[in-house]
Amino acid sequence: MLRTMSDGDELLRCLAALQRAQAAWLSDLTTTCHDADAAFAPAFRRWQEQLAHLQWHLHRGESRLLHFVMTPQARVAHQDPPIHPDADHADEHATAKRWQRRLAAWFAEIHLTTTYRRLENIRDLDGEAVNADIITDLVLLAELAEQTAPVLLRIAHERNVATAQDLAFYGVIAPWRVRGLPALHTVLRWLSETLIDEDDW
Repeated sequence: MLRTMSDGDELLRCLAALQRAQAAWLSDLTTTCHDADAAFAPAFRRWQEQLAHLQWHLHRGESRLLHFVMTPQARVAHQDPPIHPDADHADEHATAKRWQRRLAAWFAEIHLTTTYRRLENIRDLDGEAVNADIITDLVLLAELAEQTAPVLLRIAHERNVATAQDLAFYGVIAPWRVRGLPALHTVLRWLSETLIDEDDW
């Protein structure tokens, strides 16, 4: 029983750290877009660090969740998949459009090209690269961070390990794994290569 409580507490701590990482990046993203500072390199370096931090906490949270659900007590406490707490009120399109406007205006202000070349499958040797827009990837990350924040805050407020496992998986881990991780990897690589080009000048 003591081991289960320890595992549950560790899961809650990991999820709380993920919530702080998401909030820190969203705050920086909002401030950067509002300030419209043409010196984008410092912002990109901060985003690199913040998003790498977010990615680490996401993987750590997933690992702690898997470890916890393998305990007998966790399996007994398992419930049906929860409904997203804000599912009836969330307007995903409005969130995406808001970030699209903010980021498009900021990139236009700093005169930085956002188009890049992407391979749908890097193992497909016959595949052709297609044009993509980094703003689309950034919007997806911001959208996910906003949508998962209420779930993480609910988990932190309730501190109920029995319900946290389902809330964390369906409301946070699964959305990030399915939709967020590919975009997160792309953004981190784009930031790195853009900064390398900037340093060359």
